[in-house]
Amino acid sequence: MVISGLGLKEEEVAAFVKGQQPTYPKFETWVREQPGVKRDKTSVDALNASIAGYNHADGMRKSILEANSLPDDESTPHDAVNLNNLDDWKSFHDQLAAAS
Repeated sequence: MVISGLGLKEEEVAAFVKGQQPTYPKFETWVREQPGVKRDKTSVDALNASIAGYNHADGMRKSILEANSLPDDESTPHDAVNLNNLDDWKSFHDQLAAAS
């Protein structure tokens, strides 16, 4: 969604990430340097709105909630941004627990 929204080419992004394994700041710098990248306010606002309004499919939502031992009800997030955060935090926790 972000790659497309910024007007980047998926294969070029994948090649850069795979080949360089950049830090986030280095990747962000690379993105800014790409010709034709859409950084104008209208494009960025449209991308942000599409991200904020995106919801995962029911199966994905249920899987993330289950992995975090959370009920699938109105008390838990239904938007993809918050579900992705839960998924990321669970992954970080699992990695730290495994390293201990």
